[in-house]
Amino acid sequence: AMDGNRAFVRIIGRGSFKVSTSLKQFGEAAIQRDIDEVVLDMSECIGMDSTFMGVVAGLSVRMRKQNGGRVYMIHLTRKTRALLSTLGLDQVVEVVEGESGQPAPGGMLQPLDNPYETRVDTTRTMLDAHEELVRMNPENLPRFKDVLTYLREDLKRVREDQQNST
Repeated sequence: AMDGNRAFVRIIGRGSFKVSTSLKQFGEAAIQRDIDEVVLDMSECIGMDSTFMGVVAGLSVRMRKQNGGRVYMIHLTRKTRALLSTLGLDQVVEVVEGESGQPAPGGMLQPLDNPYETRVDTTRTMLDAHEELVRMNPENLPRFKDVLTYLREDLKRVREDQQNST
């Protein structure tokens, strides 16, 4: 949901590569509308993968550059809070501890679905997310060096397959 100068997203289940392209597109739309706060409600999130965290990091960095905006994560569990710290996201995202934090306006939330997402879109999002994690914290490079190599090769392969089928 977008309301005034805030955007709200509730993560239900796992924050993963499966929802990352939709989240990235929502974030880009929020930036274009000059939204200066994105609130991620993590109360129903059971875990996050590196693609999801990279998308969140990229959104936070772009918002700060664009208009001084911020990304807030509220209602984190001990587990999801630890995941942020592991990759250094707690340095670029505002973490609101405890039960405080502004919930999304009731009834405004709509699913972030992208029925037209292609494998190229997903792979590109995954690659961009992992590159962002390394830009944000160079200590992440050893963690993701092989992943980055694989995703670059996979993106090239997927694009070639797409060109050959047209």
